[in-house]
Amino acid sequence: MKKQKKVIHNFKTRKRNNVLYMICRNSIVDKNYNLSKYLEKHPRCDKWCKVGTDVAAILCSTCVNKTVEAPNIRGGYKSSGRIRGWQFMKEFVHKDGTVFFKGVEQPDLKGTLPVTIPKPEKKKLSKSEKADLRDAILAQMVLVRGKLKVATFKKDIKAGNIKMRKLDRELKRV
Repeated sequence: MKKQKKVIHNFKTRKRNNVLYMICRNSIVDKNYNLSKYLEKHPRCDKWCKVGTDVAAILCSTCVNKTVEAPNIRGGYKSSGRIRGWQFMKEFVHKDGTVFFKGVEQPDLKGTLPVTIPKPEKKKLSKSEKADLRDAILAQMVLVRGKLKVATFKKDIKAGNIKMRKLDRELKRV
C-alpha cells in the first residue's frame, strides 16, 4: 500500500501591526474538511481571524456557530412555593398543612400545626439613601462633640460618651 500524500492548504495570511491574520478555512473547497450541510445553505466565508505563527488553518467563529447545534438551555430555577431556607428550619409548616422537621416531611403530623409565617425581608438602602443617613449621623456626632466640650459635670460627659459610641456603631453599620 502506498501512503497518500497529505494535502496542505496554504491559506492566505496578512500581517498588520506585527499581528498575523489568516482567512477562514471555509473560503476554499476543502475535501478533507466536510461542511456539506453548511455549504448548501451558506456562501463561502471571507472573514479574517487573528492567529499565531504556527497555525496551518483556521475556522472562524461564525462558521463554527453555523455548523454546531444551538445549546439546549433549560428553564432555570423554579420555586417550590415554600419560603427561602425552609429545609434548614427546625420546624416548617407549608400552606397546605404539610409539616417538615429539618427538611424531612412528617406525614403523620399533616394539618396539626399552624402555618409558618415568614419574617419580612429587610429593605436594603440605596447608595444615595446610605449617603444621606451617613451625613445625618455625622451631623449628630458634631452636635454631641460640641456638647462634650462644654460639659463640666461627670454625668454629662458620661452621657455624651455613650451617645458618641452609639452613633459610631451606627456609622459603622451603614
